[in-house]
Amino acid sequence: MSDTAGANSVKSIDALRRGLDVMLAIQRSSAVTLQELHRQTGLSKATLLRILKTLQHAGWVERSEHDRRYVPTSAIGQSGPVVAWRTRLSALAASARATLQRVVPWPIDLGVRDGTAMLILDTDRPRNGLAVNYRALGFRPPMLLSSLGRCYLSFCPEEERREILAALARSPNDFDRSARRPEHIRRMVAHARDLGYVARDPTATSLDSPDRFGAVSVPLRHEGAVVGCLSCAWLPAVKSEREIVSAHLGDLQLAAQNIERKLAQAGLGLPPASD
Repeated sequence: MSDTAGANSVKSIDALRRGLDVMLAIQRSSAVTLQELHRQTGLSKATLLRILKTLQHAGWVERSEHDRRYVPTSAIGQSGPVVAWRTRLSALAASARATLQRVVPWPIDLGVRDGTAMLILDTDRPRNGLAVNYRALGFRPPMLLSSLGRCYLSFCPEEERREILAALARSPNDFDRSARRPEHIRRMVAHARDLGYVARDPTATSLDSPDRFGAVSVPLRHEGAVVGCLSCAWLPAVKSEREIVSAHLGDLQLAAQNIERKLAQAGLGLPPASD
């Protein structure tokens, strides 16, 4: 029997196909509720819950503690201590972020370092038609372009910053090129520490790009390290950076302090090293 004939005679696994359909729906939506998955896939909620539990245990999907949406994990298929730590961080930050979102009418994101990029754990994006969305921003914003990444680099310990920059300097991506310019990085770090926040690289998108937006981030510190960053994104056509900073930098910093207190009270510890 030829390989082709053998392949044609093999039956597909319906349960696996349904699981893949659910995973694809989550990836396309980037964050989706059980009800939304039910509408998109036509599967019963009982079936969906079994599939989602399997995907969660396998490290493919996480459930946001804040808005109960299912999202792809930080590293697809990754499970264990890293995912558990990030899930715990998200849960501890949920109340402070919800309070922040009530006073800030712009999208708020919580990001952590994921190798040489940042990872948005989940989101509090208000449903106001803002052009900034999951697809535009991405789950892993570049370290040297995003406000989240630039903030992390600016406030993390010197040794960690050198490690990240050395890896970025080997990257073939154009947006990592500034890692090879030490003076540029020194200026960015000094400026960030003077201001207490970091802005997104304004050259990241063209003026007519549909995903052009402004963003500022502040660090989350814990046990002498930076464990994440909190950001606010907005449309430059509506507000300037100066206006956003004047109106909401204090709110961002207060929320970060509240999250830091939660981390200390919970005794969370520092994030484990990724495999």
